[in-house]
Amino acid sequence: MMNWVKLINCDKDSFPHGTVFRLKGQYPYEDIIDFMVFEPSQEGKGQGLMVSSGYKAGLILILLPKDSGKLAIEKEWLIHNWSHWVYPDCDVSDVFVSDGYVANPVK
Repeated sequence: MMNWVKLINCDKDSFPHGTVFRLKGQYPYEDIIDFMVFEPSQEGKGQGLMVSSGYKAGLILILLPKDSGKLAIEKEWLIHNWSHWVYPDCDVSDVFVSDGYVANPVK
């Protein structure tokens, strides 16, 4: 089971690859969207965000700039830059975060 906390209330300082953000979406996305942090291994860039739910799952949303954090996205940077770099259609105060997906056994 995934545990969700509001991004602005989260006690973490940074978000490494595998971290998932959940938010309200608008067209062309579904009503709820998940974005997962991934490591693009591209020199001069920070971490990336990939859509991990719905019709657009597997597509890269954005490669963040290096000042967002090298090995993880810095929380304060993300909060201050959410509407510019990530998803302006959902206020950062309505974004939830989880450590990542849990692979439960198939029954």
